[in-house]
Amino acid sequence: MTHNDIALLFLHGFPFSPEMWAPQREAFEAQGFRVVAPDLRLETSPATMDEMADKAIAALDAAAGEAAKAVVIGFSMGGYVAFSLLERYGDRVAGLALADTRAEADSEEGKAGRRALAANALEQGPQAAVDAMLHKLLSPKTTDRRPDVRREAERIMLSASPAAIAAAALGMAARQDRTASLGGIRVPTLVIVGEDDAITPPDVAEKMAGAIPGAALRVVPEAGHLSNLERPELFNEALSAWLSKL
Repeated sequence: MTHNDIALLFLHGFPFSPEMWAPQREAFEAQGFRVVAPDLRLETSPATMDEMADKAIAALDAAAGEAAKAVVIGFSMGGYVAFSLLERYGDRVAGLALADTRAEADSEEGKAGRRALAANALEQGPQAAVDAMLHKLLSPKTTDRRPDVRREAERIMLSASPAAIAAAALGMAARQDRTASLGGIRVPTLVIVGEDDAITPPDVAEKMAGAIPGAALRVVPEAGHLSNLERPELFNEALSAWLSKL
């Protein structure tokens, strides 16, 4: 498999945009990969993972053609979208990288939190998401040493519309539990997680990787949930090394 044979389809997290993948776009385009990073923000509520998967495939079609295969890299919410995409468009998936995400659906408490965030975003704007989430997203090491990363994460979060934040939050609350389907995944899979991820911790990633046949697991040192932005060089190295074996 050469770089020109497949695209890399990067699926962003919540409440982010394709801008979160800037370090990966730069690195992998320099290696000769075709990088596709669609904007999954939708304002129809709830914005389901299936609708986002459809939007991602439409972007892949436009960028690489309707027969193109992709390695799908899903971060957090993008991982939930990746599961839907694999189910709905499995013939288009050449590989799967699941970054700082989980297969389980939300608990009842988690669903209530999503609904509260949706309501607060509609009332207060995107700052409500920043206030509720930003402190959980970063490793304490990042917060102490890399204030630029915190500022960039906040900037991207504030670019989302209140309607898009609310729609995605409600869509995630309604998403399917994918745990039972992990054993049926038949494409090469990489699971990546930040060492200090407090939202989808390493033990969650390890359990998920263990349930997927042949999956590889990579832990990014000194990174929290936003591992691709906190330690982009290590995230990119892990992804590149895995891609070289496909």
